[in-house]
Amino acid sequence: MPSADQHRNKAERNRNFLNSISLTDYPEWVTVAAFYTAVHLVERLRAAAGDGDSTSHEDRLNYVQHFMPSEFHSAYHILQNVSMLARYQSTADFFAQFQPQEVAEEIVAKRLALIEQYTTDSDAHGK
Repeated sequence: MPSADQHRNKAERNRNFLNSISLTDYPEWVTVAAFYTAVHLVERLRAAAGDGDSTSHEDRLNYVQHFMPSEFHSAYHILQNVSMLARYQSTADFFAQFQPQEVAEEIVAKRLALIEQYTTDSDAHGK
């Protein structure tokens, strides 16, 4: 099982990758990178709590639903759903629902930022 620090490092690398992707050219991949940044932030919190690693996306979502505030759960669930749309549906399907500006504002600046802030706050409070 990776440690909380290993998950922190992975989340930071994913965030750096997200920041390097052209939002104009690849908004769907921005959403995927945002989701996987969130995945490792959740796994970091889970490891720090001594709750082990998630066994699947469903297991992780259940953990978030039961152990995180409702706003966190909502943000994470949206990231997961948008990432699945980006990964498994057509590009046309993705662009029918999301434009680059919406990805920037709703997915990264709102949803991922909430998860990042919660993680930072948890660090500050020793959780």
